[in-house]
Amino acid sequence: MRAAVLWAFDDLRIQELELDPPRAGEVVLRMGASGVCRSDHHSVSGIHPHVMPIVLGHEGSAVVEAVGEAVVNVAPGEHVVCSWLPYCGTCRRCAAGKPALCERQEAFDAGSLADGTTRFHTADGTRISHNVPSSFAERSVVPANTVFPVDAALPMEQVALLGCAVMTGVGAVLNTAEVRPGDSVVVIGCGGVGLSAIQGARIAGAGTIVAVDVLPAKLELAKELGATETVLSGRDEIPDGFDVAIECLGRPETIEQATRAIAPGGKAVLVGMAHPEARPGIDALSMTVQEKTVTGSWYGSVVPPRDFPMLAELLRRGELRLEPLIARTIALDGIHEALARFGTGEETRSVIVYG
Repeated sequence: MRAAVLWAFDDLRIQELELDPPRAGEVVLRMGASGVCRSDHHSVSGIHPHVMPIVLGHEGSAVVEAVGEAVVNVAPGEHVVCSWLPYCGTCRRCAAGKPALCERQEAFDAGSLADGTTRFHTADGTRISHNVPSSFAERSVVPANTVFPVDAALPMEQVALLGCAVMTGVGAVLNTAEVRPGDSVVVIGCGGVGLSAIQGARIAGAGTIVAVDVLPAKLELAKELGATETVLSGRDEIPDGFDVAIECLGRPETIEQATRAIAPGGKAVLVGMAHPEARPGIDALSMTVQEKTVTGSWYGSVVPPRDFPMLAELLRRGELRLEPLIARTIALDGIHEALARFGTGEETRSVIVYG
C-alpha cells in the first residue's frame, strides 16, 4: 500500500508501506477519501509537531475491509466516516460526556494504537506512527470506536469532511456554544470550519448569522450556506452585541475581535488552532462585570457515537451542503501541492480520492 509519510519537518514522502493485521478492537480500512486540512500543513511545517515518522491525515472516509476480535459496531463492506478522536469511554471525563477530553490518550499521543504498538511499517521493519485515522494512506488500521457507518450512496469525498472540518465547526455551534433558535452568531473566518459553523448556526435556528472574512468570494459562499449578513474584514467594522462568536482562525487579533463582539452574557468560542506562543489580550474587567465567557472547543466538543450519525443524516437529507467546501479532488500524488496552497493563504480544501 502507498502512504504519505512525514519523516522530518517538511520531509513528506509518498512510499510503499506494509500493514499488520488488526488486533482485538481494531478495524482495517480501505480509504475512500481524505481531506487535506490546514492542521496537516501545521504538522508538516512543525507548528504543531507529531512523533515521526508518521502517516498523517485525519479527515477520512473509508470502506471496512476487515475487523478484529470483539468488533461489533461495523462489518466488512460498510462505508464509514472516520473520527480522529480515540477515547476510552470509561474514564472520568468520558463518563461525564466529554470524550474529547479523554484522560487516556497517552498511547495515541505517542503515535501508537491503544496497546502501545503500531500497524504500519516499512519493508525493512521500521515502525511508522499513526495519526488516527492516518488517512494519507490507501489502507489503515484504527480503533473500532473511531469509525461510524454511513449510507453507501453518500459521496466519499463529502463524507470525509465530516471527520474534521464539519464536526469541528458544527459541533462548536451545537455542542460548545449551544446556540438556540433566535440567537445571534458571528463566525470569524470562512474556511472549511467556518463555513461548517455557519451551517451549524443555520441548522440550530439562529436568527442572525454574520460571516467575517478577508475574501469576498468566501463571503458569497457563506451567504449561500446560511449567513444572513457578511463583513469584509479590513474594510468593514465587525459589529458587536452577539450572543455567540465563533473564532475559526486562531490568530490573536481575531480572538480579541471575538471577545469584543459578544454581548453581556455572551460566549466567545475559540476553534482555530493558535500558534503555541499566541497570547491574545482580553478585557478581563468586562468578562467579569458583563459575565462574558471565553471557551475553547476541541473537535466541536464531540460525542462521537451521537454526533457522527447525526451529521451523516443531515448530509443525507441535504441540510448539510458540503460540495461547496471542496475546491478540488486530487490523487495522493498531489498532496504536496495541496499542502503548499495553505502557504499562499488559500483555505479551501483539496480532497484526496483513492481509486
